[in-house]
Amino acid sequence: MAIQPYKGANTAQFYVLETTPGVTPTNPVWSPLRNTSGIPAITRDSLVSNELDGSRETSSIRTGNKQVAGEYAIELSAQSQDELLAGAMTSSWVSGSTTAGLSVTVDADAKTFTRAAGDFTTLVEVGELVRFPGLTGNNSLPFIVTSVSALVVTGAAIPHTLTDESAVTTSFIVADKLETGNLCKTYSVLTWFKGRCGGADSYLITRGVEFSGFSIEQAVNAMVTGSFPFIGLNQEILSGPPAGSDFSTVVFDAKPFSSVDVAAFNGTAQLKLVDTFTITNDNGTSAQYELGNDSVAFVERGRAANTFSLAGKLYDMTMLNQFLNEEQIELTSVLTGPDGAMSFTLKRAELTAATPEVGGPESVTLTMEGQATGNAFQSSIVIQRIAY
Repeated sequence: MAIQPYKGANTAQFYVLETTPGVTPTNPVWSPLRNTSGIPAITRDSLVSNELDGSRETSSIRTGNKQVAGEYAIELSAQSQDELLAGAMTSSWVSGSTTAGLSVTVDADAKTFTRAAGDFTTLVEVGELVRFPGLTGNNSLPFIVTSVSALVVTGAAIPHTLTDESAVTTSFIVADKLETGNLCKTYSVLTWFKGRCGGADSYLITRGVEFSGFSIEQAVNAMVTGSFPFIGLNQEILSGPPAGSDFSTVVFDAKPFSSVDVAAFNGTAQLKLVDTFTITNDNGTSAQYELGNDSVAFVERGRAANTFSLAGKLYDMTMLNQFLNEEQIELTSVLTGPDGAMSFTLKRAELTAATPEVGGPESVTLTMEGQATGNAFQSSIVIQRIAY
């Protein structure tokens, strides 16, 4: 029988949150790790002997510590990568709220949502992602709150066209929220190579995996893609899944976000003619070792750096002026997909580069880079989600 190689299309990968770093939980309930490429891999440095023995030959080679690392490429979809984002930010999602039975009137021109009675200020703050699912058409889509009073919520940055509605009964949803944290979050990752034409299945388990950051790229005429680099403590080849493994409890089937789902804002002003908007979270991670241990001892983390790059067509001088005047800005990307919505907000962002370019008779382009800043009271990045 001809030997058949394992195929990427038939390779499934799963993850489970660990309680003790480097230890797979008993009877693990695995979540699918949706990805387009990537696998945990071990590398080892070659330790070459310099011993002099009367010849020009290398007399001995050893290998050093096992370095377990890799990077998953993904297509971002509602809920599917939520735990990976939480792992990268060493944090947990804070649940939002749902309030039922509101009577709401919509003023399309003013972009206001007015309740008949009650107090919005006890439910929501400026900058939060909200939704009125009982309203019709675009009125039911999520948006970022730009001002709030007892009876009125305003979404001045809503990019889609609203319609007037009067006294409609609806619930009010405030999104879940994720900010920079300092939790110990490690995962076991199971890679399942499925054999073909009689070939046996094989299993690779990587323990103590920490997601060291992420990158989310929003580009025109494309899926919203990203990557999650990671470092693991150790890796082992198994003959089968860990005892008691459950692969059926968690299912992710949301469609990926695409470029048409994205709206980007500088404060409340929508950014036009943007070609790409990339957000990168980097935590300055590195594998650390110790004598007598051939694997990774622990993963070092530094400061959280949340950076961004924007590229598009130059149509006004607003952001160039902000760069020249060292103004702090707030950039937000809102993704409204068929199965849920997300937003990424970079707080107190500083533009570190803004470069216009004339490359010929076509449109003048503008490329911008920057970094968000935070402190003990304000996360430099805030991620929000609403599942439909």
